[in-house]
Amino acid sequence: MPTIPPSIESEQRLDRPVKVVNRSIASNTVVKRHSHDWGQFIYANKGVLSVVTDTDRYIVPPEQGVWVLPNISHEVTALTEVELTSFYIGNDANNKLPNECCVFEINHFLKTLILEAKSCRNDYQSDDADDLLLSLIRLKLAIAPKVKLQLPYPQDKRLLTMLSIIQNNPANKNNLTQWGKVVGASSRTLSRLFKAETGLTYNAWRQRLNVQIAISKLSHGDAISNIASDLGYESPSAFTYMFRENTGVTPSYYRDKGQ
Repeated sequence: MPTIPPSIESEQRLDRPVKVVNRSIASNTVVKRHSHDWGQFIYANKGVLSVVTDTDRYIVPPEQGVWVLPNISHEVTALTEVELTSFYIGNDANNKLPNECCVFEINHFLKTLILEAKSCRNDYQSDDADDLLLSLIRLKLAIAPKVKLQLPYPQDKRLLTMLSIIQNNPANKNNLTQWGKVVGASSRTLSRLFKAETGLTYNAWRQRLNVQIAISKLSHGDAISNIASDLGYESPSAFTYMFRENTGVTPSYYRDKGQ
């Protein structure tokens, strides 16, 4: 994949509580890993993003947005053609946003505010219209519901070996006993490590991985039946059931939003 540098604004001084940066990114393009002293809220007006930190991966379709903490190294990939708006948010006393990276569900009202903010000037003055709009967005983000679909990355070398194999072959159906023979550990050890390092059971972690892979494929317009087969499900209905249990919506929702 081609790699591009972070926006020029990410290297400049943040001289306002919030700075708005709009950017277009071609499909399958990676924004080089970077960090900055302020938090960043990333919203794709069009397309689907992947955001990877040292510990988690987030898939971000339209009507969701990802909050990245200050000084967290992250890499952004456009899984489709993307039109994004970023909000660089300073650590002032009014910042009520979470103290962990997360994905927010963006309702229609907040989406309208975000789209309006695309035209904000970054030389706004205190209490002018742009300042008040950006303050309202920050307050609304602070109470927006979180989407629990980030994929925690393990650190143990045995789990990373499993992760590499699964990502190359998502249809792999090995259980922990079978994986133990591959990586040289008991199923009990692997189960304990998964829970300790990701906060999830192995099966729950696999489902989150499958959902992330599926959302990426859906954004490219892949057929649900093909995705189900690629992920090792016996039928599209079995895949759809798993997907809805994890996201609350059917796969077609993300396919339509990614177009």
